[in-house]
Amino acid sequence: MIGAWFLTSHGLTVTHRNVNVDRGEVDLVAWDGDQRVVTEVRSVSFSVDPIDAIHAAKRRRVAGLAARIGVTRVDYLGVGFTDAYIDFHWVPGSSST
Repeated sequence: MIGAWFLTSHGLTVTHRNVNVDRGEVDLVAWDGDQRVVTEVRSVSFSVDPIDAIHAAKRRRVAGLAARIGVTRVDYLGVGFTDAYIDFHWVPGSSST
């Protein structure tokens, strides 16, 4: 998965992909230093900011799923594909700890 590659290239250690959580799924679970992180990845194939494809309701749902597995930081990664390039837009979350 290109999202896992991107996070790894930015120093995170991806430990799980497509994790089933009660009533849902999280795309990636990773470690950023000593902090466990859930990352929602959204891919689009047109020229808008890919992070816009992760709407507010989806963000709330992912945050709830992350909390169920004890993760307090949720990142969002938008990946936009065009004929000429791949655009990454990473929004690291903040932790409540």
